[in-house]
Amino acid sequence: MKILGIETTCDETGIALLEFIEEKELKFKIINHQLRSQFNIHSKYGGIVPILAAREHKKNLPILYEKLLKETKEKPENFNYIAFSYGPGLPPSLVAGKEFVVNLAKKLNKKIIPVNHLLAHIYSVLIPKNKLNVYQKIKKIKFPALCLLISGGHTILIYMEDFQKFRKLGETKDDAIGESLDKAGRILGLEYPGGPKLEKLAKKGKPIFNLPRPMISQNNFNFSFAGIKTAFWELVEEIKKYNKFNEETKRDLAASYQKAVFETIIIKTKKAYEKYKPNSIIVTGGVIANTALRKMMIKVFGKEKLVFPEKSLATDNGVKIAFAGYFFKDNALEPEKLEINPLLDI
Repeated sequence: MKILGIETTCDETGIALLEFIEEKELKFKIINHQLRSQFNIHSKYGGIVPILAAREHKKNLPILYEKLLKETKEKPENFNYIAFSYGPGLPPSLVAGKEFVVNLAKKLNKKIIPVNHLLAHIYSVLIPKNKLNVYQKIKKIKFPALCLLISGGHTILIYMEDFQKFRKLGETKDDAIGESLDKAGRILGLEYPGGPKLEKLAKKGKPIFNLPRPMISQNNFNFSFAGIKTAFWELVEEIKKYNKFNEETKRDLAASYQKAVFETIIIKTKKAYEKYKPNSIIVTGGVIANTALRKMMIKVFGKEKLVFPEKSLATDNGVKIAFAGYFFKDNALEPEKLEINPLLDI
């Protein structure tokens, strides 16, 4: 079974082709995947401009699709399904993706598998390696599991009995962690995307500044990052008054902010871990690509308990959409019935 996966929820255009073999146990291989970033487009605006993101998706999708066909020499008529991330995401980006997917599905006479982008993040932890044309067995997860989903738009803590039965324990009440890191980068004058730039700067700094750890004393599993962002902005403005906003200080500020935010989610996750005593802790989403956070999580919970996605697959891409599509293939529908859902939840 071959599934073409297409991702356009935000500013990454992703296309991938995966093959699945159902024998004694399920195996799969990544035949090809293409990814086009829009960092250069949005960097001068300090953030993602939805209309520009949609324009780039419309331009990139046909190019990446043809590139995939050329590199693989695959015949599109042999694809079994097209999987598409229909939400949550930026409405213009989702519309651009939907138009391409619907037209392609009609042309090939194929059904579309609608994939929840958040669930695709979770299912991505089952992919052992981001290797081309190598059959792989799916990773085994010990349930029940605690899942921390951390990305640019979401911060969610989930209790999972298995991949089909789960419930949300808590979520952010304002900014998501990835959004918070990007905003902190902007406060320091870093180019978009601020999160990765902040990580790079923090590696050279020391966490010497005190910042709040929001909501850690509350008896719930919710998060908040708007207040810490405001406290950080006020701290930076105070430092600027004394003309001490130099490169060394910026590095220390980056390290301090990153540590405060990461400790906040770790403290909350540890509380949930102690209450529910899961066999595994899944940490997924684009923010877990951060090496410092991975190390902090391992130090607290131990390497054996933690399940991370392959680092190169932590951020948005077509591979995880095609992969998750396999598990939702029974929900495949005719092209005319596909609808986007920008506010989709788990």
